[in-house]
Amino acid sequence: MRNIRGIVLALIAALTVWAIQAQNNAEISVNELTYNFGTIAEADGPAAHVFTLKNTGTAPLVITRITASCGCAQPEWSKEPIAAGGDGEIKVVFDPQGRPGPFHKTISVYSNANKSPVTLAIRGTVTPKSMQPQLVYPYTIGDLKMTSKTVLFSSVRPTETLGERINVMNESDVPITIQLGKTPDYIHVEANPKTIAPGKTGEITVMLDGRNAKNKGRMTLDLPITLNGGETKEIIGSIHIAANLIDNFSKLSNSERAQAPVAEISNTLLAFGKVAEKGGFLPLLSGKASITFDIKNTGKSPLLIYSITSDDNRLDISGGRRELKPGASTTIKISIQPKDIKAQMEALVNVVCNDPNGPVRLIKVTAYK
Repeated sequence: MRNIRGIVLALIAALTVWAIQAQNNAEISVNELTYNFGTIAEADGPAAHVFTLKNTGTAPLVITRITASCGCAQPEWSKEPIAAGGDGEIKVVFDPQGRPGPFHKTISVYSNANKSPVTLAIRGTVTPKSMQPQLVYPYTIGDLKMTSKTVLFSSVRPTETLGERINVMNESDVPITIQLGKTPDYIHVEANPKTIAPGKTGEITVMLDGRNAKNKGRMTLDLPITLNGGETKEIIGSIHIAANLIDNFSKLSNSERAQAPVAEISNTLLAFGKVAEKGGFLPLLSGKASITFDIKNTGKSPLLIYSITSDDNRLDISGGRRELKPGASTTIKISIQPKDIKAQMEALVNVVCNDPNGPVRLIKVTAYK
């Protein structure tokens, strides 16, 4: 028994020495220790590079594990031993998502080679992708979600063509077809696409051509929109379009400007304060309430008032002349019905005139319940 035990111990010792010698006889050589990706775009997604390695030893080379300094660099390699004199590959995939700017990542290769681990590296620069706005669709007509139901052009001259866009999305499970109502000749609207598949997006574009507009002043339009989808009944809604159509003052000389009309408005904030219906609790105002303001022409030529309007239909605007000679003035009355004020109200009155230094004037009107 002692002889057998001695033989076993000797065999184990011999195998251990052989294993150590075999490990020492595996050698790893890599074609490059660092790879430069140069400049890559974040928008292009993951980029990959393959490191080529060679077993320059006399025993099989076994890669036991590979670790990276960042989860953004993922190594891939063959788990099979590489014979003496044989070649292998280590593929490193770098994900630039959310990592704009320069980068330098290391990869540690562990094996049965004499020198372990071997450190590889990748580096480069990531150019950030352009920021895409996250659209919000707070408005709806049926199952059509919309970024807005209002298109407001501030000032449009006779030489200008301006455009605005409303993004839309079909949140239903059937296609939706958009039909747009009629518009004046100087307004062109289009739905693209006209039929939107479930879950898909589109847009409604509104173009206003000042060259074809015949009148000056503020224009407003409630454009009807009809939706048809699957077997659902048609749904009708609208979008509100408004613009201030003004004169073209770009070619006025200094002397012409000096002789131009000047609109002077007595008050640009009209505060009704607290209003209440007749018989209400602690009313400050009861019945119809009114406030006035004056427009005076302090210039040297006639002042033409093209329009005095508000997009808030709770305001009733009356009175006033539309042409004022130099030095003349006129009074405009703004009225509200207290029953129409359900909470705090803030509205704007638009005055459009031929004053080259201020063709559009805004007057703020406030009231609260």
